[in-house]
Amino acid sequence: MNRNMYMIARPTDWNVLEDFYKDVEGGLEKLEKMKRFRDAKYDKNADEPCSAHDMRYAAVNWEFLLDRHVVLNWKFVWTDENLDKLIQLDQHIRKMEYEMYQKFVEIKRNLDGLIAQGFYVYKDYQVTGEIRYDAMYIDDDEHEQKYDWLCGLLQDYADTRALDWFTFGDGQEPEDPRDNDNSVFEAWGKWMKYDYFVKNGMTIFLCHLMDDLHHSLYSYSDIVNMDLRCFYLNYDISF
Repeated sequence: MNRNMYMIARPTDWNVLEDFYKDVEGGLEKLEKMKRFRDAKYDKNADEPCSAHDMRYAAVNWEFLLDRHVVLNWKFVWTDENLDKLIQLDQHIRKMEYEMYQKFVEIKRNLDGLIAQGFYVYKDYQVTGEIRYDAMYIDDDEHEQKYDWLCGLLQDYADTRALDWFTFGDGQEPEDPRDNDNSVFEAWGKWMKYDYFVKNGMTIFLCHLMDDLHHSLYSYSDIVNMDLRCFYLNYDISF
């Protein structure tokens, strides 16, 4: 199970689900089944620990996100505008990866310098960098209005730490992502129709964000409308 299933073990906003399933064939019947599944926690004979009851919320929320992902992606059209947004996001991820590499080089220089001066407590260090996304990273009214139950659910389910991450340790050299064949996938399937992806491939981060259901249930429309300013880099240094 995705560890972030536990992050969506929260009360379901049934109004959001009703608004979605009313336009899906057989959706209202499915919604009633989901409610009965969740309400089973009130069965006095139910032999489940509290944590299992809580995971019923997670199961309902996950199934809703999956259904939403499938329906919205089936309706989605790759217009020139949407394609341009996706390309801008791919380019932004590449820019952040290179910024991370530059920070790695700086961190390595500083740590190696300290070790050379006799501060051996810093030996055997390990540095990890990740790209993360938070709709509330920009502190203004616009983003506060965008952040709701659904936004939080999608964000908490997405295991961005597993989408792609970079690391190096004591005695290693950071890898420049521009020279790393493992940082991008070659164009495949529908992406073969677009010159940008044929020429440049697609960053692993973006590919996993779009297609790895184990770590992300963002729809294509969610992804192309992400605010680039809400992506940020996170670093961890251990000794």
